[in-house]
Amino acid sequence: MRRLLPLLLLLAGCATTRVPPVPPTPVGEAEMRGTIGVLASDDFEGRMAGTAGADKAAAYIAERFRAAGLDSMAGGFLQAFKVNRAPTALPADSVKLPPGQRPFIEQMNQHGTFTAHNVVGRVPGRAPDGRVVLVMAHYDHLGLCAPEGTADRICNGAVDNASGVAAVIAVAERVAKMQLDRDVWFVATSAEEWGLLGAKAFADSPPVALGRIIAGFNLDTIAIAPKGAPVAMVAAKGVALGTLVRDSATRMGRSWDGDGEADNFLQRQDGWALAHRGVPMIMAGGSFSDLKLLNAYLEKTYHSPADELRPDTELGGAVDDANLHVELVRRAASRASLPSFGAVPHFGRR
Repeated sequence: MRRLLPLLLLLAGCATTRVPPVPPTPVGEAEMRGTIGVLASDDFEGRMAGTAGADKAAAYIAERFRAAGLDSMAGGFLQAFKVNRAPTALPADSVKLPPGQRPFIEQMNQHGTFTAHNVVGRVPGRAPDGRVVLVMAHYDHLGLCAPEGTADRICNGAVDNASGVAAVIAVAERVAKMQLDRDVWFVATSAEEWGLLGAKAFADSPPVALGRIIAGFNLDTIAIAPKGAPVAMVAAKGVALGTLVRDSATRMGRSWDGDGEADNFLQRQDGWALAHRGVPMIMAGGSFSDLKLLNAYLEKTYHSPADELRPDTELGGAVDDANLHVELVRRAASRASLPSFGAVPHFGRR
């Protein structure tokens, strides 16, 4: 037995440092369009936190997680948290707000205290080492954002952020079949539009210690860029994930855009709620590589009833980004390809 022990230890080491498996099938446009179409349908009434539409969306996402084979927390897939937000004064130049923003703020100011729900699931690792990976996106939007009598009152939030949630679900469904080494947590947050409240609630009461998260990926507003767009990254300075993203982009046949021109979005998205606590969180994808396209969306469609799924909605980049995140998770959750991180984040623009 003494002679066999080194061999057994060697074999055990090989078992935990294998090359991570490739996903069974790539994410396709029909799949993404189907999920976005459900979440951005009028049936969900814009998914405003604290409404029946948001509860319906949370139940739908939880069922998709369950069907994919994800494990829930001890009390189920829903993480409840209280929202008790002080009224917000409309800015003096509120006429310049996106069309749905003023009605949304007015509704927030009248809403009172309520319970909202994040949706949280886990794919357990086959050879866990205490480190975990996180994938998240917010599912809430602005709800009924136009006065009664308006032809279209619903801010459906197809791009912001049914597209990101559709990608999270698609990634979860593949990761559940891949038997990666490390645990991967998937989170769909609520009340992001209220000030990142769902992400803050998750950070306050995480199901796993924040210090164990070695890579976190937030997906938001991804259905903008066309297929084949370069990959850009929004992250706090010093986050040691750039090489991972560049290598993953290269494997997916995409070029790298490292000019950092979208860095001003750092504190405007859910990842910031964890990043400023030291979690290495990033946003990566095509939407942040072309500010012309992104600004065109922000100026014409963002936070308005026009953000709905249409036959001509550009989903090529969203499909690319979903597949990119399968690759990012494949690498980050492998003990062979990504054993550790050393850099400490700095909380400012790169």
